[in-house]
Amino acid sequence: MSSQPARPQSLVRTGAKAGFAFAGSAIKGALIGLFLGGGVFFYYLSQLQGPGNPAARAGGVGAIVALITSPPLLVAVLLALFVGVYFLLGVQQGRARAMQHVVVARGEAVSQRLGDAIAGRIEAMPRTHGGLQRVADWLSPDALCQQLAPVLGEGRAVRTVVGFVLARLPLSDMLAEWQQERAAQGAAAPATGEGATQDPALRALLTRRIHEVLQDMSTPSRKSFFIALAVQAVLLGVGLWLVR
Repeated sequence: MSSQPARPQSLVRTGAKAGFAFAGSAIKGALIGLFLGGGVFFYYLSQLQGPGNPAARAGGVGAIVALITSPPLLVAVLLALFVGVYFLLGVQQGRARAMQHVVVARGEAVSQRLGDAIAGRIEAMPRTHGGLQRVADWLSPDALCQQLAPVLGEGRAVRTVVGFVLARLPLSDMLAEWQQERAAQGAAAPATGEGATQDPALRALLTRRIHEVLQDMSTPSRKSFFIALAVQAVLLGVGLWLVR
């Protein structure tokens, strides 16, 4: 009886850590957007008033008309968009870091429970021609979340994880691999439908592949940030060349 309260507390702690990780990355993205994106944008605006744009240097209405009719205006608009780009990259990084906390704390439980839930639905499917190939159509994130609720709790985060896994899990290829392994071992065709027995090989395969998907999902990557930084630098260079 003493072990029952520990599970909800563990879920609360994991959710809190994931929430703080997400918020921290989102705030960092916003700050990078303001300082890097906004700083580059205002620096470029100051160059529009330089010697490369004498009409804008005159000030007043002439400066506004010069900016509107000048090709560098498009560069200025695109540079301004990087404020939002860096914020979105921070949100993306925050989701990966939050998921990393969930996978570290509950990854094995998620993989096993979700694998059992999917395997149970596969085993309960009627044995019709091509039925297993359409297994993805039988799986619903909401239904699977209800089965996972006793272990993982309920909420939008759980549904997001389940939906992500279902979207990236190659169920058709996995079922083909499972059937090939059974054929190679000379096992009988798996029974499906009402009263079907559990297949440990199917559950082990699903658990392993789900864990791989979760690992990929929870691995933060800075590739998008460096790509955005390079694009911004090239765009700034082109803009400065236009106004020189």
